[in-house]
Amino acid sequence: MKSIKGRLLLGLLAVIVLSTVVSTTMTYFALKEEMDELFDESMKQIAHAIAVHDMTVHSDFISGSTDIRRTLKGEEEFLIQVWKNDQISFSSKPAILFPNHGPGGVVTVVFENEEWRYYGLDVADGWLIQVSQPIPIRHTVIWEIYFEQLIPTLIQLPILMALVWIVVGLGFTPLVRISESIEKRTARFLERLSEEDIPKEVSTMVQAINGLLGRLSKALDVQRRFSADAAHELRTPLTAVRLELDVLKRAETEEEKQQSLEKLYSAVDRSSHLVHQLLEMARLEPEQATEEISTVALYKIIQSITLEMQQAAKTKGLNLLVEGADNITVRGRPNALAVLASNLISNAIQYTPKDGKVVVSVSEKNGHACLSVSDNGPGIPEKERERIFDRFYRILNKKQAGVTGSGLGLSIVKSIADSHNATIEVRDGLDTNGVCFEITFP
Repeated sequence: MKSIKGRLLLGLLAVIVLSTVVSTTMTYFALKEEMDELFDESMKQIAHAIAVHDMTVHSDFISGSTDIRRTLKGEEEFLIQVWKNDQISFSSKPAILFPNHGPGGVVTVVFENEEWRYYGLDVADGWLIQVSQPIPIRHTVIWEIYFEQLIPTLIQLPILMALVWIVVGLGFTPLVRISESIEKRTARFLERLSEEDIPKEVSTMVQAINGLLGRLSKALDVQRRFSADAAHELRTPLTAVRLELDVLKRAETEEEKQQSLEKLYSAVDRSSHLVHQLLEMARLEPEQATEEISTVALYKIIQSITLEMQQAAKTKGLNLLVEGADNITVRGRPNALAVLASNLISNAIQYTPKDGKVVVSVSEKNGHACLSVSDNGPGIPEKERERIFDRFYRILNKKQAGVTGSGLGLSIVKSIADSHNATIEVRDGLDTNGVCFEITFP
């Protein structure tokens, strides 16, 4: 696994080493150039300093007196020669027989297979002052000076690298702290990460992680709530099934057995309906929705659902009507919208008494697509309308006696509407009776 810290350290240390090599190399060449100029200028100054002497008067100079040698003290690296009519009169290093090259500027010459820098100054009456220096000696001096400057750099290089290592390590401390904090999170502990004292470079990442933790917490809450609700709600119909089985077992006459079987079928149907609604609810949770959003012809969906439910309406003696325009579309999930419409129409059929009426309408209001399902059944009291979308909540009154349900249908409708950013309005239904559910889509 690649380490950002390791790559960063390797990159920084490589940059430090490379910059040190480049800077020391540039320093050497700059020092060499400066020292070459300094030595060349020193050769000229020495020659001109000697030239101010009167060669004919100061004969001790020609013989190399102590005063002259004291004057030249400290310049032993230079070879100083004085010539008179092409005859050498003085040499600071008599053992070196450097030839007379005549007057001229500072030039490079070869003497005994070695490069020398040479400067000759022509003086009156045939005198010539010649100052020269071996280039290897010059380079030796340059290297000595360069190494004196290089040693502190070589000493500070590992110190600088160690400091970079420490600083980078300290810089990654917040990430280590965040990583350790994330590792502590479990399914039961999904607390948000602290956003205090964190670098702004990782604040966006922390906010994204907190958002993920929030969504994960919500999803787990939904799962736990679903499991608890399913266990609680399935207990009643399964108990009823068990009781009916016991009654059937004890039945002695065919009539008693038939009655028990009918009740048993009814209990099984209620259980199947509840399981279907629970699975539908879990599948249609916003966090679980996977169906692609597309442009949906709302009227076609409503028409298809009402055709499926016409037989149930006729059996109960209801008049199920569909009205509206077939060119109204919404952006949504077709299957989810079909479940929404199916639950609303199914509820209307179930709670509307015999010879009643159910009207399903698709319309456009103020530029918004609207779906309404109205009936002239018993209706819903205003004080109950805020709670009807809660899970497993059912209105128990005399008008609805004998009507069975799971209390999940309208909760599913609300979940689907929320996932489509739609609003639900509950008001009085047909002929000031019953109830009307109107879904307005954005």
